Amino acid sequence: MSRGMESIVRHVSFLIIVLSLVQILAIFGLPYQNSIFFIFPLVLGMVSVPISLLASVLLRLRRGAGIFVSTISLGCLGICFITEGFLIIFTGPSVIVGGLYVLLGITSLRRISTINNPSFVSWFGGGNEFGISPVGEKEVVASCPHCSSILAVIPSLLSETDRCPECDGLLVV
Repeated sequence: MSRGMESIVRHVSFLIIVLSLVQILAIFGLPYQNSIFFIFPLVLGMVSVPISLLASVLLRLRRGAGIFVSTISLGCLGICFITEGFLIIFTGPSVIVGGLYVLLGITSLRRISTINNPSFVSWFGGGNEFGISPVGEKEVVASCPHCSSILAVIPSLLSETDRCPECDGLLVV
């Protein structure tokens, strides 16, 4: 279980670093001459980049504020990307690029539920108890392919119609 949680930490901290780098590139590439509304994502992006670097370091070091700062970071970056995407769509440079920014923002916001999962928070804080019932002999811990919720499942009993209790997505894809 610990190995899986460590991979979540590595994944999310790497994602935060990459998103902050993309945000830096976006800040220098946005068409500010077309609209004054691009100032909001510029300011929020400039504030979120140092927070993102701090969040990644705190998450990797498993410090107490790591989850909180990472949540703030992913939220700010997600809001920036969604705002930039809609502004790019409505000001006309490229609908496709704007749509990709919106999708990047949505996926950034979806990672917040992963790091705020009770099992992850308990593991991150050093607790031995997880937010779910103890895993039985035949159960394994898996994540939903749609919402990344951590679930205890019995693989031999899974069928193609089983759904996630959080997002109602199919567990077997």
